[in-house]
Amino acid sequence: MVELKLDVKKQNIQLFLDVYDEDKATKLAEENKKKAFGVLSVFDKSDNIELTHTEKRYEPIWNIIGESYIEYLKSNNYGFAVEPQVRSVKIAGKSFDISGEKPYLNFEAEDHCVETYTKKLITDAVEGKVRGKELLRFLEFKTKEIKQTEQLMGKNKVVIPAKIKAAYLVRGFVKDLIKPVQADKILHEIVEIKKVVLYFRPIWAFEFTNKSSGKSGVLEIDALTGEMNKGKVYKTELGELIPEGALFDIGAELASYVIPGAGLGAEISKIVKKKREEKKAKKEMHKSRAAMEAKGRKRN
Repeated sequence: MVELKLDVKKQNIQLFLDVYDEDKATKLAEENKKKAFGVLSVFDKSDNIELTHTEKRYEPIWNIIGESYIEYLKSNNYGFAVEPQVRSVKIAGKSFDISGEKPYLNFEAEDHCVETYTKKLITDAVEGKVRGKELLRFLEFKTKEIKQTEQLMGKNKVVIPAKIKAAYLVRGFVKDLIKPVQADKILHEIVEIKKVVLYFRPIWAFEFTNKSSGKSGVLEIDALTGEMNKGKVYKTELGELIPEGALFDIGAELASYVIPGAGLGAEISKIVKKKREEKKAKKEMHKSRAAMEAKGRKRN
């Protein structure tokens, strides 16, 4: 049976610390405020554009790291050439006769194998889109642990609620960590979820209003990188969609995988069967292609 582990100590909420605080971000936004209105704004006078609202937004990101370990035994055949006059070879106290017409020793052995595999996942916690390359860079920035999202709330602060539960991500994550092996006997098999962290990324949003036209535009400043984009403001607090306790509740999800016939054992069987079918199909495809090519040569 596969042993499943979850490191509870590595299961928490982390907040990215500002590189661009409000003063730095406001200055950057004021210097580029025309960009909030698009191309035509280059003809507007800067004096006509004023800052009318500022808010800070926190966007959730899941980061999960898992590791699998499998130790097993499998039969194998080994061989090597010997001198013509050699009639037998003793290896580790066991004697092997040289038979056949070639000076070659062939013998059966048992391999003791160990394999490990690590999988990392970083995805937004709102839509569950895996944006690894885009989000991975944020993990380089400093963070601090917070106990609950209420610590981020306040006047002109918006916490985007997480919609994706860790359990939903772990379900597919565990499947990917299980790698089918050709083994005669499994000695140990462990799947461990080593890290489950919900990060919150800070973004500044500045609303500017053109006094002449009355039109408004929003310029967003990434509090970590300083990158600027046109965006939006909420001007209201957003409620929690899923309680924080439920977001991290993956214990039951892991336990479901060790139920015989319905959990991890069944999943392993499905994966092994799929791999075998793919291998068989590939072999048949090569055989068919070779036959077609051979027939083509004969016609020529």
